Amino acid sequence: MTSASSHGVIDLPGYDLAATVLDSWDAFIELVERADLTARTRLPGWTVREVVVHLGTWVGRSALNQVLQTVGTDAARQPLDADGFNAELVKARAGASDDDVRAALRQSRDDVAALLASGLAQERGRELVASVTGPLPLLTVVHAESYELAIHALDIADAADVDCPEVLLRHGIAALADSTGALAARAGADATIGIIADEAAWSFTSYEAGGWTTTPVTGKPHGPRIAGRAKDLLEAAAGRAEPVRLLATRRLKISHPAGLTTLAPILDEVPGLPGGKGLALAAKSLGGLTSLFRR
Repeated sequence: MTSASSHGVIDLPGYDLAATVLDSWDAFIELVERADLTARTRLPGWTVREVVVHLGTWVGRSALNQVLQTVGTDAARQPLDADGFNAELVKARAGASDDDVRAALRQSRDDVAALLASGLAQERGRELVASVTGPLPLLTVVHAESYELAIHALDIADAADVDCPEVLLRHGIAALADSTGALAARAGADATIGIIADEAAWSFTSYEAGGWTTTPVTGKPHGPRIAGRAKDLLEAAAGRAEPVRLLATRRLKISHPAGLTTLAPILDEVPGLPGGKGLALAAKSLGGLTSLFRR
């Protein structure tokens, strides 16, 4: 397989995508077990309960099943309406018991495990499906769950006054780098960019002809990159924190900013990015791009 036809960590030798995603689910579920579901989070109007409810599986309805319904269909080319789906699900399950909420979360984890062990994942894992940021390979979308779970773990940890498990931060950075590479490749960007967290360091190379590679960074990083604590990198990516402020206070640092301008087309291709105004300002004033997408 040539680099231009590679699909990131899906094709990274030795990378256990299934174990990574399931580790993230297990760590998140453990965090939820310790959390007060009635506690308010920093998400306006959302308690821990609402965060957990929208990640659960309810009589077959879930974010994952919404994605799977687009395999092999024209709908794979359209962005998913995650906000509408989440709002409907949260409203429909407003009266669910705490036990039911946690059971629905465990069901989502089990459904992901079943998918990753299935022939569908093995035979069609590189096939495009719908996601909140448009068409991406099925296994790339599944891997991106580690990013989403890390973000929501930070939301819940903030509400529950506990630390976010480091395993979620590490896996979240890997998923952020990989998904960034996928979006860059889809936009035709020819670039190598590092996302260097204190807890984990990754880089991707995207190709104008299509495809991308995603690899861990060992030793001293080189080339265009953005660095900082995993928490700050993830929260900038999710729109939970302003990228410009984090850059101004040196909590995030950009090296070789001119090299990051190759990612500017993503801003046009994915107009619904969180904190989009902040991203555009960062890209224009600093020549950098500090975040990509959320769910």
